[in-house]
Amino acid sequence: MFQSVASSGAACASRFARRRRLACAAAVGGAISPLLAVLAPGVARAQLPDLVDLSAQYMPGAAIEDPRPVRAQISSYEVNANVPIPLGERTFLIPGATYHVEAISYAGAPPGFDELRAFHAVDVPVLFVQLLPHDWSLSLRVAPGLAGDFEAFDGGLVRVSALGLVTHTLSEKLVLGGGALASYSFGSFLPLPAAYVEWTPSPHFRVEAFLPGFASAKLLFSDRVEVGLRADVAGNAYAVRDPRVAGAWPCAAQPADDPATEQDERAARPEQCLDHVAYSVATAGVTLGVRAFSSVWVTAQAGHSLFRRYEPMNDEDDGIPGGGQSIPNVLFFRAGVTWRIPKS
Repeated sequence: MFQSVASSGAACASRFARRRRLACAAAVGGAISPLLAVLAPGVARAQLPDLVDLSAQYMPGAAIEDPRPVRAQISSYEVNANVPIPLGERTFLIPGATYHVEAISYAGAPPGFDELRAFHAVDVPVLFVQLLPHDWSLSLRVAPGLAGDFEAFDGGLVRVSALGLVTHTLSEKLVLGGGALASYSFGSFLPLPAAYVEWTPSPHFRVEAFLPGFASAKLLFSDRVEVGLRADVAGNAYAVRDPRVAGAWPCAAQPADDPATEQDERAARPEQCLDHVAYSVATAGVTLGVRAFSSVWVTAQAGHSLFRRYEPMNDEDDGIPGGGQSIPNVLFFRAGVTWRIPKS
């Protein structure tokens, strides 16, 4: 459920010989076997992130409302890895790292249109898991990071997110949890409630949801193939430090006024200056997962976006008037490779 990144898992995954890959997976499984030995199956799925996760998503181009001729195509790439470290029989620390990029290509852009082509996010999460008596467990996660176009770096790129979650294994078939998550970026603090449920009525069917993030239902076939449905809600905010934006009006005063425009470009307008962009998207689709070897899975998802929104913001984290746009919904395709925590 918690996704993040570390380089040690990637080093193992990059080895080409099958024997070495299996040996590497076995070594990691041995390192975390104390953790698995004390976790009930439901708690293990609810509390622990994957060791390594690589994914790519493609969305076809869609028309931007303003200016009308421009079409924007967005591809997303993400890599996550984590290193479980036992601190005791019932206490575990899982540091990691994650890198996410939104790559944008344009068609039909008019002269003078600033093509912002990539937004990056780097986070370094640390997850603490404490197993409690009577099938309860506590998870605390803090993830500082940076998000922006990475054209320049300043304190405005810094962000922090946090999550606290308590789960209870009611039976081998049902795990429930609740808590809160919060994020701080661009001077704004956003707290939200969180809820988790995992229901496995049979060995061949599992429902899992972490709200407000995702919900999924899967059919399981012999621990080799998974087919199901999944819906996701995601969002990010990225600082814009591109000199083409920072050096132009309304962010910077110009030496002379352009008589062809109504504005007076000789005076900057900070309330209209683009400091960062917020992008949110909701998707739903069909998923397929195939276990390649050991606990390494190849996954794919195809579906349709349900909601997409782009919002330019100033340095007060207020929306720039007239700048927000709903982006037309499109089909999408996502593929990935996941190295899960071995079951034993």
